[in-house]
Amino acid sequence: MKEVLERLIQLQKLDSEILHLESMRGDLPQQVSRLTQALKEAEQDLEDTDNKSRDYQKEQDMIAIDTKELEEKKQKFQSQLFEVKNNREYDAVTHEIESVKDEIGKKETRLLELMDLSKEIKESLKNKTEHLEELRLQFRERKAELDKRLEKTEKDEAALNDQRDKIVRKLEPRIVSNYERIKKAKNEHAVVPVIRNACGGCFKTLPPQRILEVKAMNKIYLCEVCGRILTWDENLSEGFE
Repeated sequence: MKEVLERLIQLQKLDSEILHLESMRGDLPQQVSRLTQALKEAEQDLEDTDNKSRDYQKEQDMIAIDTKELEEKKQKFQSQLFEVKNNREYDAVTHEIESVKDEIGKKETRLLELMDLSKEIKESLKNKTEHLEELRLQFRERKAELDKRLEKTEKDEAALNDQRDKIVRKLEPRIVSNYERIKKAKNEHAVVPVIRNACGGCFKTLPPQRILEVKAMNKIYLCEVCGRILTWDENLSEGFE
């Protein structure tokens, strides 16, 4: 069991060193991740806005075509006024002319609306394009900084992970599982030495008998308060008689 505990101590030391290397990156990985998502959303938003702008332009083009056809139709009816033979025919043609005028009026009103919308959306496109460029610049800067820090730590981290894997393979899966569970629950520190007759994790004073048992390294003992694995380290644990 002493060998198992020594391996757990080594495992904790390696995990602490890996955690230190990861901390050197700060929150850059999170920043890059957030910027990646923000870029994706901004690009989609810009594309949607651009598509809407194109739709407005297409509708304006269609209105122009429809209005031209209606104007030709109006002129045709107006020329028929000179050919009518009675009041009934005159009223019928006049009604058609007024109907066409109403249609032209609606088209012109919609055209004015579209012109205003197009003006607004062009301004929106400009702002969104500028925002996207700002995001891209931020992303490039943060990504370059992250890559630079990764370059400094990747080799060391790979070496530490290699050592870690070798130790894990020598431990029972049950023990590794318990270690990982405790580490996750206790801020990455699952194995702690006895320091000044107390748990090195929560600093709760330990009973003399438990200190002797931990020092013997014959069994895995957990702190009754914080649940961490207790170990004896000659360099850190003060002598207990």
